[in-house]
Amino acid sequence: MPSPAVTLCTWKNDAPFAYSMTYDEGTVDTLANALPIHEKYGIPGHLDVVAGQLGRPRDAFASSLNGYWHMGVDELKFLMEKGWGVGNHSWSHYVYPCHPGLDLYREIVWSKYRLEDMLDFPVRIFTIPNDVYNYEVVLPTIKEHYLACAFIEGGPNRDEFDLYKIGNCLVASDGFRPRPQWPEELKTENLSLEFVKGSWVYETSHLCLWNVPQAHKCVTPEYMDERFKRLHEISDGKMWAAKPDDVIDYELMRRNIQIENVRHSDGKVSFDVAGEWPVGIMNCTVTLRLSNSGFDSVPQIEQEYHVSEGGYAFHKEVESIRRAGDDFLLTLQLAPHRTIHITS
Repeated sequence: MPSPAVTLCTWKNDAPFAYSMTYDEGTVDTLANALPIHEKYGIPGHLDVVAGQLGRPRDAFASSLNGYWHMGVDELKFLMEKGWGVGNHSWSHYVYPCHPGLDLYREIVWSKYRLEDMLDFPVRIFTIPNDVYNYEVVLPTIKEHYLACAFIEGGPNRDEFDLYKIGNCLVASDGFRPRPQWPEELKTENLSLEFVKGSWVYETSHLCLWNVPQAHKCVTPEYMDERFKRLHEISDGKMWAAKPDDVIDYELMRRNIQIENVRHSDGKVSFDVAGEWPVGIMNCTVTLRLSNSGFDSVPQIEQEYHVSEGGYAFHKEVESIRRAGDDFLLTLQLAPHRTIHITS
């Protein structure tokens, strides 16, 4: 019989791909019109808010969406309680370099900590506003204060993608305008498992209204229903739908920990967890695939800690253990400097 093997799955629950849907600006129509579609399909959303305009009509320099109402803090907290995420989309939706009175420290840094104070929750993702000309000038500052940054364009995020240039595809009812890095394969009518398999599909839209003012950058609820239905179809309901914060945590765990020294004796499979803790993450849950264990029944997990200082021993919850053919999928909190024992 082959020796037991323990591997870290690319995505939680060994999903064929990860998926996140985000909404720039954080206007109230998302709460009214998009939320019911997300809840219908069990897909958490994410809002990239203009931190300096919460709870009032939009008034951004040179914006084509001025006049629509931004959510306030209470609405954002309501969605966060439902599993949604919130990221920073700058203080005023800046335009570099010609924005009157432009202060990039306020746009990138002060806005983050002001937003965290209002939400009483960490804000770890920055999303570039407007267009690509707003990216390079602020990138060094973003790297000092955030775990990740969403770019303006890009297709599925694969392999060792850049966490500070997350590929971000537009979702629009009329289909997005041609752009070099928005693949035609991501249009709803073209979606296939073959194209997105193994990747993180990160998407953005703007307003969600029954009659959208700009169908090349906004969506109707009917369109979102159609898109979510198609995503479920191509994945057979097995995609990992998650807010970006959770995907980023999983990716950082996958990049920073290693499974070593897998051994088998006396009906027990053991292995060591090596690597370093990725500072700044909030969710250390990962999925492991246990193969060739020889177990007939669902196993049990015991964690032995070699380092307890710094809180390593606190991350120990087991979320689920389930069969996958002859293998088992173990979804649990993990940390370096420990040994895992799996027994039948």
